[in-house]
Amino acid sequence: MRAAPTRVNTLSQHPAPALHTHLCGDLCVDHLHFMTATLYTRVALRAWECRSAAGDAAAAWAAVASRSSALRHVPGRGWCGVVNAAGGDPVGMLHAAAHGPWTALAQGVGLPALGLSASKGDPWALDRALNKQPAAWLSADGAAVNQAVAARLGIRHYVPCAVAAACSTGIYALLSAADLIERGHCAQGLAGAVDGDLPPWLAAGFASMGVLCGDRRPVAFGGLMQAEACAPEVLGAQASACFANSSQQAEACAPGEATGFAPAAGAGVLALEEDGPWRLAAGVRLGDAGHETHFTDPRTLTTALAALWVALPNPDLIVTHGTGTAAGDAYEAAGLMAGPWRRAEQVSMKPILGHCLGASGAVELAAACCAPVRRLWKLSLGFGGHLAAVALART
Repeated sequence: MRAAPTRVNTLSQHPAPALHTHLCGDLCVDHLHFMTATLYTRVALRAWECRSAAGDAAAAWAAVASRSSALRHVPGRGWCGVVNAAGGDPVGMLHAAAHGPWTALAQGVGLPALGLSASKGDPWALDRALNKQPAAWLSADGAAVNQAVAARLGIRHYVPCAVAAACSTGIYALLSAADLIERGHCAQGLAGAVDGDLPPWLAAGFASMGVLCGDRRPVAFGGLMQAEACAPEVLGAQASACFANSSQQAEACAPGEATGFAPAAGAGVLALEEDGPWRLAAGVRLGDAGHETHFTDPRTLTTALAALWVALPNPDLIVTHGTGTAAGDAYEAAGLMAGPWRRAEQVSMKPILGHCLGASGAVELAAACCAPVRRLWKLSLGFGGHLAAVALART
């Protein structure tokens, strides 16, 4: 049996004096001392796919690189991301995203780890169940999509590892499957997440919190960080020029103004085994009970980023969480600017694809795997103090 995934202390096992000095100068050493990352030596991404407002993973990355918004303005709802392919049905979307990655895996090598998740289950099914359709309870549960998609793919037996971690569900699911492969319990895995269109009562809840963009085009970090993101050598000269024109992105929003996000449907799935085009170097999972809906201490994120830096320094690209909310952007920007990773190119996908909520991490990571970079970080934050981050390197 293989050893369990290695957990590495952020400072004590990293001898590089330059990084140690930099971090100790900016952050609380005691806070960092207890932060660990899980390192992986036997896990790679074999294939990836998504369904988003822009289309599949390649189309989603093309939209992000060219800053071509895939959002629609729907009267009465404002800006949102709509997926036509399965009518917004969570199981249909997740199956469409999972089919390609599943077929890319070698068959007959034992039970796969299966972590296909829906952080809120199917809220439309819940709505039906509460309106005198009791059979809908079976599909309303968050665990139902894992079994339903497995049946559609013809996967009879598997090791379940679906999770629910709010908007970081997709990355948590990836790491749950990766743990099973690293420990030798499974030789391969399929992980990801889905979120469908929001029913009116759920959309009203987000609107009452003031986090939706409504009729304003969404912008992350007020458009300020995007002007410096994605240099020509990362995205190509044409795409970089589009990023530099942040005035088009911001439109009527003042620099630095929080717009909120455009809710979007989406599904992202990643196929894992020991060999593949992307090696999973490290993952961080961290909880913070400071607030129910957002993080308040940037050191939490900075600690996670420091752990990734130890495992895979100098990323070519950091895919931020970037919701466009005032609290979220302030927290994330403070952490992103607080260490040597501040020099990395950064991109926020939600102003282009919309916020796929629990599926956002998996959707955006699948899109980012199509980027012409070699070292990639992805950050994901969620209600309830859920933080997840991964570092990947091309093989």
